[in-house]
Amino acid sequence: MVQSLKSPPARQRERWFETLARAGYSLLFIGLLPLIALRLLYRSLSQPAYRKSWSQRFLGKVPARLLATDVDQADPSEGIGPRLWLHAVSVGETRAVAPLIRAWLTRHPHGRVMLTQTTPTGRQTAQTLFEDLLGSRVFLAYCPLDFPWAVHRFLSELRPDALVLMETELWPNLLAACHTHQVPVALVNARLSERSFQRFRRLAWLSAPALGGLAAVIPQSQVDAQRFQTAGANQVLPAAGSLKFDVQLDPHQIAVGQAWRSRWSHRQVWLAASTRDDEEEALLQAFAEQRPPGVLLIVVPRHPERFDRVENIAAGYNLSRCRRSKLPESLDQDMQLLLGDSLGEMQAFVAASDLCLIGGSLLPLGGQNPIEACAQGRPVFFGPHMFNFESLAQELLDCGAGFRIASAHAFVHEAYELGRSLPRQRLCSQAARSFVEARQGATEKTLDVLDALIR
Repeated sequence: MVQSLKSPPARQRERWFETLARAGYSLLFIGLLPLIALRLLYRSLSQPAYRKSWSQRFLGKVPARLLATDVDQADPSEGIGPRLWLHAVSVGETRAVAPLIRAWLTRHPHGRVMLTQTTPTGRQTAQTLFEDLLGSRVFLAYCPLDFPWAVHRFLSELRPDALVLMETELWPNLLAACHTHQVPVALVNARLSERSFQRFRRLAWLSAPALGGLAAVIPQSQVDAQRFQTAGANQVLPAAGSLKFDVQLDPHQIAVGQAWRSRWSHRQVWLAASTRDDEEEALLQAFAEQRPPGVLLIVVPRHPERFDRVENIAAGYNLSRCRRSKLPESLDQDMQLLLGDSLGEMQAFVAASDLCLIGGSLLPLGGQNPIEACAQGRPVFFGPHMFNFESLAQELLDCGAGFRIASAHAFVHEAYELGRSLPRQRLCSQAARSFVEARQGATEKTLDVLDALIR
């Protein structure tokens, strides 16, 4: 752990500057309030859930059910256990943190978790993952926006013993409020891409105080650790790996996916997972032009509001298609495209496929995390833009589980060639599964740090 020691006068000057910087940031953020509200309303046109729970987002109101548990204990003699606030932005972060939450609750039989998200899809994922614990030990809310009044109210009502943030989710007013309320903050599964690192350095007047106030940073890799230290974090622990390697596979979803696959045993099945921002345009064009024989392409857009848009793109290229929501017992022999228009079934889609193209990598969007596909032994393809997962992508290339392609056309060609060689495909599959298994264990390391913070 790296600590920074400074003289009292120097520290006093820094505090004055930090206060002024955060005040300027707060004024700017408050000025954006109308635009933030309009953006939520706009997104609610395709996802009505964005119109709900504004008292949580804008005012920091804590759900009454959690507050009631203070006086509604099943066994009052046992007392009230520790209360952990954990923020996971959306679907990927929520799935990644699920094993950590369940392990923490096992360690603390009377503990409770307030799990916050930013997106409705993230919240829906949490409702599915923690269906058995909702309302008793796991409580859901939308994270308050970084307005001073909202974060202070949320902390005052919730009174958490610690706050856990995922990856790079740092908000200056929230962290300052945690300092005021004496709530230690841990940044877990922490990663900092080169692009984000440079942005932090440009905004050092705002980001350095935020990083410096963290009680613990648990980086995924040594590269991440060095970047966080350089950017201003003091309490940087040794790299623990990624929580996403401890992914829990859902037996029900796996069974569903395998049942699909058994129906399509005579075909190659490719999955394009979490595609974004019209990447599908290039992918479906390449697929339509080459039309690889006997291949079924499954496309799962990252955002539900784009399901219809992707189907329209496919129609423009005259691809025979079916939506998951209308999936028949068996697909037609010449069916070329299955549109994954459901939520929370990514593991089923992976189980039904032979290989996976990682969305967000064909365009300069940074890519998505490929671990969930590798955990089921699927070779992964990704485009030239994996800068959010650069070290992970390189490790997959080195071990033979990953393939970097220059374009959608290159993907169609190389995926078809891999599918024609079953021995090569099996080697790549085993390499992917071994890659994940060798890197598991971050959950236990993270739990030890959280217990130390709470004590």
